[in-house]
Amino acid sequence: MSYQGLLKEGKIKIHQASSEEIKDVLEVADRDLSFAKDSMTHNWDWAFTIAYNAALSASRAYMYKLGYRPSSAESHKTVWRFMLLALPEQHHDRINFFNRMRVKRNRNLYDHVGLISQTEVAQIIASAERHAEVIKKLTL
Repeated sequence: MSYQGLLKEGKIKIHQASSEEIKDVLEVADRDLSFAKDSMTHNWDWAFTIAYNAALSASRAYMYKLGYRPSSAESHKTVWRFMLLALPEQHHDRINFFNRMRVKRNRNLYDHVGLISQTEVAQIIASAERHAEVIKKLTL
């Protein structure tokens, strides 16, 4: 699969983002990481969701940098598919982790309370921090 495949499927669209727009989305990722750390002490479910969002926002910034954005249908899933194409294989384990956490986030956000453990929160925050660091180096 290539970017062209995702374009043909209607999963992504061409998007010429300004450097300011990319910077703003990276700031959303930073904000969310900070909130996730703060929330970890009293609400693991929300801390998990916010950390996931930080990684997603960083990934969207990288998509913007490359001239694309996800279409509205299945946008989270599309972001992770795109990132598997965009980043070298050394990052694929982390991207696949976030794609798995996408499913858990959905269940946590819409269906169940208390699905998330303290260990899972710590893991996703650490992974989101690492992901944001990588993306910032590639994007800025």
